[in-house]
Amino acid sequence: MRKIFLICNAGMSTGILAKRIETASNGSYEVKAYGLADYLDNISEAELILVGPQIRYLIPDIQKSTSVPVVGINPSRYGLMDGKGVYQDIKKLLGDE
Repeated sequence: MRKIFLICNAGMSTGILAKRIETASNGSYEVKAYGLADYLDNISEAELILVGPQIRYLIPDIQKSTSVPVVGINPSRYGLMDGKGVYQDIKKLLGDE
């Protein structure tokens, strides 16, 4: 199972999106949501890190703490909590299509 991390200010809004992505993936991805205060504790487990639009300015700082890809979540998909759409984006990013 591939592990995907979503990061936002507190991990609350991404928590909703994480559940929707897992549902869309039929369990092929484990998706966890973290806030800025605690994502570093588990970062070594991630294969891909997606960052909420409200903190996308922190992507360069987050990239410094990991060797995995760090990508901003599409703001439209994030705003709609479009788990299926973000799942499709993740598949493209990881080459799982």
